[in-house]
Amino acid sequence: MADRVLTSVPTGPEAAPALPPEKHGDPLHAPDLLAALDRGDDAAVRAWIAAHVPEPESLLMYGLFLGAGILGLVEWPAVLLSCLGQLVVDRRFGGVENLAAELRSRVAALG
Repeated sequence: MADRVLTSVPTGPEAAPALPPEKHGDPLHAPDLLAALDRGDDAAVRAWIAAHVPEPESLLMYGLFLGAGILGLVEWPAVLLSCLGQLVVDRRFGGVENLAAELRSRVAALG
């Protein structure tokens, strides 16, 4: 395995399997909230909320970071950076579960 060097993303039969579908929609493609409220379109309002509310796993992480800051286990700059990092994970990878699935698929492709 030491002789294998990754120089690019594999595209052939070695390619990683597809990630699971996101539970929440993309916030950039969510329906317009104010227009949905004006129309009384409950489904569009629920779609907007689902696209903008983090997964329960991410909310747990935010809560743990904030709890550690309140208890004084971690300094506030570290809490803010951790929350910012979690926000990046949520926006870039679609949440904690999708990031874990992507990392598992990369490890499986190497092994």
